[in-house]
Amino acid sequence: MSRVIKRIGDIMETYVQPVAIRLEKQPHIAAIRDGFILVLPFLIVGSFMLILLEPPFSKETTNFLGRAWVDFAAAAADPMWRVFQMSFNAIALFVSASIAYNLAKRYEREPLPAAFLSVMTFLLICAPYEGSKMELSYMGGAGLFPAIFIAFYTVELARLLERLNICIRLPKEVPSSVSESLNIVIPVLAVLLTLYPAALWLESSFNSAVPALIMGWMAPLIQASDSLGAIILVVLATHLLWFAGINGSLVIMQLWTPFLISNMTSNMLAMQAGEALPYVVTNSFWDFYVVHGATGGLLALTFLLLRSRSIHMCSIGKIGVVPAFFSIGEPIVYGLPIVMNPILFVPLILCPLANAVIAYLVVDFGIVGKMFLMAPWTTPAPIGAFLATGGDVLAPVLSLGLIVLNVFIYYPFFKVFEKQCLAREAEQAKKNDKSDTMETGSCIKGVESALS
Repeated sequence: MSRVIKRIGDIMETYVQPVAIRLEKQPHIAAIRDGFILVLPFLIVGSFMLILLEPPFSKETTNFLGRAWVDFAAAAADPMWRVFQMSFNAIALFVSASIAYNLAKRYEREPLPAAFLSVMTFLLICAPYEGSKMELSYMGGAGLFPAIFIAFYTVELARLLERLNICIRLPKEVPSSVSESLNIVIPVLAVLLTLYPAALWLESSFNSAVPALIMGWMAPLIQASDSLGAIILVVLATHLLWFAGINGSLVIMQLWTPFLISNMTSNMLAMQAGEALPYVVTNSFWDFYVVHGATGGLLALTFLLLRSRSIHMCSIGKIGVVPAFFSIGEPIVYGLPIVMNPILFVPLILCPLANAVIAYLVVDFGIVGKMFLMAPWTTPAPIGAFLATGGDVLAPVLSLGLIVLNVFIYYPFFKVFEKQCLAREAEQAKKNDKSDTMETGSCIKGVESALS
């Protein structure tokens, strides 16, 4: 078994690791990752607004806390709904700006003009006028994938124009800030002459808005992202990278995040409309059911480490327990280590795999509610599960149950690794004792020779 795992490690190190590193540094993938990180705080604020607006009590409740919450939600509905609408229902607009901003930074270009150009193009393509009113229905999750495409297109178009030296040339006496702001005129005209006519042609040919067409083309991928097979593949790919020492969440999840956020916004809109929530798999599903402790169910392993007889393992447990509660697993991954550790390879893969399959089936069968809100990924798993489901009391039960299951999965492998660590520590202690004895003997001999 150890030979097989070593062979897998060698393959990962030789073939997969270089590709993963290149993917992590690829400008467009990195821009998606950084762009969504920039947008997440707005979604978190919007989620908490919805929690306050939709208390987990009936409107006829006589419970003191419930009655106060329901009355508060009714009284504060108008101003709080406005905050919610300006977060969740403007996510595509934010994404268009943030991804263009980060992609321009990757290319060492001025990021702010790139963000403005992307926003202008997004409004032009995805928020057309109907009479005297602007169509805003694609500002939210329905415009997410068009926003990503537009961000890429505008930045790459501006780069191409710069390479071709197509720009406005001004005298040297003109301040650089003025010349840089005027240089955006050429990319604006280029958008109006390229993407805008193409959008008008698509609208007239298919009798549908461009965002609706793009979302229609993306529908099979969005549906596939919510399948059990998809989440199993993502779990395997992510944790194989972690085993090789690469942050698999950064490499894989940044590609999957647009689909997960699209699923979450669709669930949120369905909840608002009083309809059945369509998707099981969202960001919060991954954070609070699949990877407790950042990756591989490490929170469960941390509990075992705290009771280890090995000095090294217990020390790592003490160092890593608080970060693991808040989904930061690097102290355990690199300190124990789990990286290239053949003994812990199996539970590293098996725990999140079991979590994903069990949680998916439990939620899909309707035993626990689907998630439609976003809590910060650093929220402790049971609390995050409760918040993301809008107050389903069974969600933290499921999360805690999976953590307990992970403890049982890790335990036999933990004991084998502990035995090895104890043997190494005992051997090291013997060497230290032998060294101390030799030093004491040499000191005695030195004293005797000095006296003689």
